[in-house]
Amino acid sequence: MKRKILLLTTLVLVINAGAQVFIENFEGATVNGNVEGYNDWYVCPKASDAYGVSPKIDEYPLFYNDYPSSNVGKVALLDSVVGTTSTTQRISTKRIVYATGDTLKTGTSGAMYASFLVNISAQSYRSFRDFFTWEGSETSSFTRGRVFAKNNEDGSEVTFALTKNSSSATDFDVANTGLLGLALTTGVNHLLVLKYEIVEGSSNDILSLYVNPDPTKTESVQTNKLTANDTQTDYSANTAMKINLRQRGIGAQIGGIRVGRSWDAVVMGAGTGLSTTNDNPHRIFAAGKDVVTNASGFLSIYSLSGSEVAKAEVEDKFMTDLNTGLYLVRFTDKNGVVSSAKLQIK
Repeated sequence: MKRKILLLTTLVLVINAGAQVFIENFEGATVNGNVEGYNDWYVCPKASDAYGVSPKIDEYPLFYNDYPSSNVGKVALLDSVVGTTSTTQRISTKRIVYATGDTLKTGTSGAMYASFLVNISAQSYRSFRDFFTWEGSETSSFTRGRVFAKNNEDGSEVTFALTKNSSSATDFDVANTGLLGLALTTGVNHLLVLKYEIVEGSSNDILSLYVNPDPTKTESVQTNKLTANDTQTDYSANTAMKINLRQRGIGAQIGGIRVGRSWDAVVMGAGTGLSTTNDNPHRIFAAGKDVVTNASGFLSIYSLSGSEVAKAEVEDKFMTDLNTGLYLVRFTDKNGVVSSAKLQIK
């Protein structure tokens, strides 16, 4: 599908595109409102993928240690009831347009990355269903890089799988997190990075999925990686890229979406001017097992994996019974001002 172009043009495209990151944190969205209609999200134009209802917006962001879009904005809430049958499934799509107004296009070389935080509900389906994909069509649906999830029987663990576009058990069997020896818990935040690597030739572009990578480290040292097994046609060089949230029986919170051409920019926040330090206007701090908020309001405490371990309305401090360790806290005072921080409980 690819054609060689002038080296100078290639260099200009790489330099400009590599520095840009599309970010979707749903910050301005209305809680309990529809994802579709916010920030140009829209329902898939393919009739058979436009049943059911739009995902909703949930209030609280997801946490993941050192990820640039951790604890920012709100989340999209996928309903496990929507899409359990083919007559209720729905795809919600977002065109990738940078803040500069440039649209992400496939191009002839390099790679595209889409990273996001996801928390899978225990009520999700017990067979593989896809919930996040790349999208290449303007008028229908042309998905590549299908990210699937499947819960175990009691709903306590989730397995992720990746295909280029297949829904075959054979392809799930060779690209799932069980093969990596990972036991992944539902109700806990996970960081996934979907990579589309462009290879010269036809029907040979490579789809990969990184599972819970370390955002402080480069791509080359990451170990939890799946590679799709199936062979499908590729996107053309001029494809205007989009992402899909797909409701097919997987209940999930999804947020902190970042899309671009560079692992360092997308996953690590390098070169974007983005600080991973959380805002803390109330100067919240830990004193032994106490969390001192210095104001009245509502406090939530999370483990570093994103599980909520305590929640309370407080006056100016909260006495915990937590084990010694690092925790993430979010505090909203009665005027709606929010602080978040990472604290050491002793």
